[in-house]
Amino acid sequence: MQLQLYSLSDSKKEITFSINLQNFELPFGLKAEEVVSVFVTASFTLWLKSDDFEMNIEEKSESHCWSLTKPLSLTQAPGNTGFPEFNFLLFTTDGRAFNIGAKTPLSKSAAQNYQPCGEVFDNNFVILTDKAFLPEIKNYEEKLLKVQSLKDYNLKLPQEKARLANVRKVPGSSNLWRGYHPYKKSRPDFDTENTRIKLVNKALKKNHIKSIITLCGNEEPDKSKKERINRYVKKIQKAGNQLFIDTSYERVYFQSDSQEYGSTVKKIVDFIISHPAPFYIHCRLGSDRTGTMCSILAALCGASWQEIIQDYEKTSRAGFGEFRSYRLLEYSYKKLLGKSPDQCADLQKELENYFVQAGILTIEEIEGLRKKLLTHRP
Repeated sequence: MQLQLYSLSDSKKEITFSINLQNFELPFGLKAEEVVSVFVTASFTLWLKSDDFEMNIEEKSESHCWSLTKPLSLTQAPGNTGFPEFNFLLFTTDGRAFNIGAKTPLSKSAAQNYQPCGEVFDNNFVILTDKAFLPEIKNYEEKLLKVQSLKDYNLKLPQEKARLANVRKVPGSSNLWRGYHPYKKSRPDFDTENTRIKLVNKALKKNHIKSIITLCGNEEPDKSKKERINRYVKKIQKAGNQLFIDTSYERVYFQSDSQEYGSTVKKIVDFIISHPAPFYIHCRLGSDRTGTMCSILAALCGASWQEIIQDYEKTSRAGFGEFRSYRLLEYSYKKLLGKSPDQCADLQKELENYFVQAGILTIEEIEGLRKKLLTHRP
């Protein structure tokens, strides 16, 4: 019998989280009675402690069972699987804090009666209202969380070089490329990083990139990691053709209806209109911030939702050990447009109408964006 850490009401309108601390091996030799509070931390709390998700202990003084019932509608913001993910944050009498996640082993006594929870992805528990999606999540975990070393890429093939660098042209455009950071080594312990950075910079030169949009702020090279700015990138910077924006995973997925998100889109569009093409847009991995902003630019240029999905999910195959379901991107669009992109009769037009009616962009700015990104150049 598998351990169950949440249950849905018959109507599927409420969810109850529950945990018996005696079922887990607590770290540092702690005992269950030393825990004074437990919180559900999750994709829907932005992985932060929230008083709205503090659990209640059962009334019996000897009990170590904690539970919390909430409307299911409050728990729908997805994790990287595209489904809501959660774990438990515990605080002890002496102020220490630690998490219980999917990789926390069961206690010896619990292991005699239970198997670990089966609805998991990496170290998080996953909420599924339809168990038919469980094999899909297991496939993600087994195939797409795998970290690949340099020997796993056939660098004689152009497509494998592009996969390692995570560099490719954005669908719907002629002059916009996306990819990994040109000099920050986000995975310094991987044997791929030096080659990956080298391939990114080769791609910038090969594709005649004139302007760069950086979505992770203006980070200086870390000499301890032997990071350095390539001469080609320095030339772009010296010409004043690099835009630095510091946005976040949380903002681009869960706060796409915010003023800050709209401001990010506006800054990118203004930069593209006023700077020379072709353009390169990136964050650290070229996954989340890059993926969401590229999807907006692609859609405004006429790319279909299916083309956007296919492009977005390619990053999961780059070998970082990271996976992002298109459903996570879809959630961002639902916050933005009030519905899924596949429900839009004309995604380009509906997105254009949203930005104009929200006062973020003008028709003239959108037309200027398209002219810059769709004009063919040698």
